[in-house]
Amino acid sequence: MLNIVRYIARLAAVAFLLASALLAQGVGKGKFIIVGMGTAPDLMTVRAQRVIAGADILLAEEGSIPQMWPELAAGKVVWEWPHSLRKYYGADLEKIADPTRRAEAEKLGRIRHELAGKITEAVNSGKTVACLQGGDPMMYGMTLFLEMLPSGVATEIVPGVGAFQAASAALKHSPPYGYDTSAVILTMDDWDGRADSNETLMKAGSTMVFYTMNLDYPRLFAQLKRHYPPATPVAVVSDAGYPAQQKVILSTVEHFLTEVDYRALPVNRHLLFVGKFLKSGQARRDFTPRVTESPQPH
Repeated sequence: MLNIVRYIARLAAVAFLLASALLAQGVGKGKFIIVGMGTAPDLMTVRAQRVIAGADILLAEEGSIPQMWPELAAGKVVWEWPHSLRKYYGADLEKIADPTRRAEAEKLGRIRHELAGKITEAVNSGKTVACLQGGDPMMYGMTLFLEMLPSGVATEIVPGVGAFQAASAALKHSPPYGYDTSAVILTMDDWDGRADSNETLMKAGSTMVFYTMNLDYPRLFAQLKRHYPPATPVAVVSDAGYPAQQKVILSTVEHFLTEVDYRALPVNRHLLFVGKFLKSGQARRDFTPRVTESPQPH
């Protein structure tokens, strides 16, 4: 009898150690997963579909689920974050003198803090929270959620088809190729204190791709004209990845502001490409190899 009791005790101890090891690896726990949803509903990956199917809670920017992915919300709890949630993130509130702006910064900070608390509580209770983000979350996405969560919270990122990839496909040209250049610079509008200003980046002459949130077009093209030849091709791609809505507008550095009604472009739904790749394709400049002569015997 005593041997049986000892055997059962050993089994219990082994089971406890195994359970502890699994918990340490996050097995059986909940998880917070950022999911890249692509630029169109049918550009969602198979992995994204699988993750969402197994999620208990969906988190997304306000209005995006009913607009983009309504069928995914069936049977799920849905949380939303406001469009401006990223605003003032990391700012020193003591340095915001304007009382209206400071009040807004404090409010958004509270929302971020409360949301991080809700995510942490849900994950610790064994639930999976899937944060749905259009395009690819690693390109100007909301990865700040990961930064706000405690280190012990299990997390994952599922990549998606981003606007750069979808818009490049719409152009049917590969942006790295520029005849005598082979780099692409992905950027957005300048802001105060930014070290790698766009005009600094332009000096390389590489292909440039601008995410157009709050983009000051007249200022940008004044800068481009100082660094790119007037005939340098320019393209705007709107609604990339939507075959029925996708639109491509072609122009040049010299004529863009007069040829294109940039004020009428769909807000936050278009990218701007600047570079020789739009005409040169994959053609490369031919370089004559330098021949090193062998030393002649004396």
